[in-house]
Amino acid sequence: MLSRFLEFSDREQLFSRGSRLLLAVSGGIDSMVMAWLFKEAGTDHSIAHCNFSLRGDESDGDEEFVASFARANSIPFFSMRFDTLSYAGTHRISVQMAARELRYSWFRSLIRSEGFDAVAVAHNLNDNVETFLINLSRGTGLNGLTGMSPRTGEIIRPLLYATRNEIASFAAARGVDFREDRSNAEVKYIRNRIRHKVIPEMEKVNPGILPAVAETMKHLSASSAIVETYLSQVTGRIFSSSGDTTEVEISSLQALHPLEPHIFELFRPFGLSPKQTDEVISLLKSGTGKSVYTATHRLLNDRGRIIISSRAREAPAGYTFNSIDEMQISGLFSAVRITESSDDELPVTNLTASLDLDLVAFPVTVRHWQPGDRFMPFGMKQMKKISDFLIDLKVPVTKKEQVLLLLSGGDIMWVMGYRIDDRFRVSSGTGKILVLTL
Repeated sequence: MLSRFLEFSDREQLFSRGSRLLLAVSGGIDSMVMAWLFKEAGTDHSIAHCNFSLRGDESDGDEEFVASFARANSIPFFSMRFDTLSYAGTHRISVQMAARELRYSWFRSLIRSEGFDAVAVAHNLNDNVETFLINLSRGTGLNGLTGMSPRTGEIIRPLLYATRNEIASFAAARGVDFREDRSNAEVKYIRNRIRHKVIPEMEKVNPGILPAVAETMKHLSASSAIVETYLSQVTGRIFSSSGDTTEVEISSLQALHPLEPHIFELFRPFGLSPKQTDEVISLLKSGTGKSVYTATHRLLNDRGRIIISSRAREAPAGYTFNSIDEMQISGLFSAVRITESSDDELPVTNLTASLDLDLVAFPVTVRHWQPGDRFMPFGMKQMKKISDFLIDLKVPVTKKEQVLLLLSGGDIMWVMGYRIDDRFRVSSGTGKILVLTL
């Protein structure tokens, strides 16, 4: 087992003699065998243990067990206790997902603060096949069928070559102590159902099912690499980025054949799920202003293009200012000043608004424009819808949605970055002038 461990790690270039490694050790059989192998290999490593506070005294017992192993072998030890249930509830995710996010976030912080080269986790061949079957049962693209990689960024998986039976046999032969998590036997989780019910049935059909699936994942991974190279070329040719948005001509997408797999793979990096592929294909045929929302992005049809923007940009801006001082320190304006009408000539630019301060009533608010909003554009004597005003200026849909209004007492004083309201303009009778610059 030790020689195979070293051969696999060397072949996959997981670590070198001079590496400083952090081992994620739960106390279970897989991670304890991994810790034993790293100890025998003589690597420079420390141990990290997560107490997720999910099994009461058992969780605390796991922590003490791993801490005792580290002390007995003079291995630096780190531990962290998490309120996993509270985190899951706050973030509205499953307990399993919460544990994963908490675990890897902590590992990354330890890597940065302690100078580790990587963190080793004890996923084995069975885990990899289970992941393959889970993704297959849910529906996935090619990448979802390639399984776990021996290295993913700072995460290494040096036991990915070994089956669970091989690990158990080794632990028994070498007397490796470990703790058993009783939840591993429960079949209420999909992974455990596949582990205890599906794979045993598959092994009756083919006793070598685990290495056979592993070989299939290897072929799929190679195919995926070829596809990724092709997709990178297509993306570079038809997609363009500007600031925090990405654009692609609808005609360029429609020229791709077959369309459906192209759409899924090209938009997958933007959070598209397989089930949403048809929605995006329909979006290509829809009119300007129609959108599809993925888990992370918004895809907007805008005049023959698909505009891709992060959903993090969608949070509405909302400000309330009770004084000039609050406006100055808000960070919304690059400059806020008060001047007299007899001072030097006022700046004339879309990014600056010069308003009659006597007509400004606090509190002043800032918000996104809404359908039905009207104002009197500077130089005009009648009201105009904001939507019509922006259309006349040919403002792109993506920029139109970000337009902010400055209001006083419910009246629009400035369509920020475009035009002030004529009712608040500086006149011959103006005393003090409020000058705002974005």
